[in-house]
Amino acid sequence: MKYIVLGQWTDQGRKTTKDAKKRIETAQNLVKEQNGSISLCFTMGEYDFVAIIDMPDEESMVKVLMKLNIIGNVKTKTLKAWTDSEFVKIVSEL
Repeated sequence: MKYIVLGQWTDQGRKTTKDAKKRIETAQNLVKEQNGSISLCFTMGEYDFVAIIDMPDEESMVKVLMKLNIIGNVKTKTLKAWTDSEFVKIVSEL
């Protein structure tokens, strides 16, 4: 299952920006612990980062998001995503 996560730093996250490397590693490890993978990009504009995360199931994704939110450095919006081939298959069955 593929997810797109839009993230913004919280006040706490902005105050500890210098710890970004450690926070990135923490996020990567949380995803790996749930047998997932993550691709992370930092952005300008409304969101501070965008992550594309592949997870084996929804429960695994919820666990990662809850752990990240408990830490308190980010707030997120999560979108369920489909690849182009998955989407074509879905609409071909209409």
